[in-house]
Amino acid sequence: MPEITTGAETRQKKNTPTLGLIGMGVLVLALLVAVLFAANSNTVVGWIVAIIAGLWLVLAAIIFFVLRTGAKAVGRKWDQTNANLAAKVDGSSDKVSVIDEAERNHELKIDHSFKIIQVQHGVVMENLRKGTPESAEMVERALETIEITASNARDMIKERRKARATVDAEIIEG
Repeated sequence: MPEITTGAETRQKKNTPTLGLIGMGVLVLALLVAVLFAANSNTVVGWIVAIIAGLWLVLAAIIFFVLRTGAKAVGRKWDQTNANLAAKVDGSSDKVSVIDEAERNHELKIDHSFKIIQVQHGVVMENLRKGTPESAEMVERALETIEITASNARDMIKERRKARATVDAEIIEG
């Protein structure tokens, strides 16, 4: 089975410049150039260019820091989810069970059998109070239905147990 890791090891801080840092550096350089040209020429247009470059730098910085904070939050959540999954696989948390379709169908059939028995119980109780010959027939039919349903449910359980107990193995006589 492959080893499950949290992923935190691969996301440790790296000392390499990222695209965001390079872009920020370019914007800072553009602002400095715009301020130098504006100071040298001392014109209104130069200062307007410097102000626009400064606003672009502020906008880029805000976007950069918001995205970086969001990415770190996603990374922490990812690490937490992977740690929870690793704990479940190790068995230190509640076990995860998978029920296949055959098991689910088996449970539905048995559930249906119990529902039939509950309905027939209601029929028996209702007709016992009446005390008429017709109600006695209804009670007999309801009891017969309960008996058949219970027998079928028990047979389903026995077949399921037999199927689970069958193991492909070689018997070694010693």
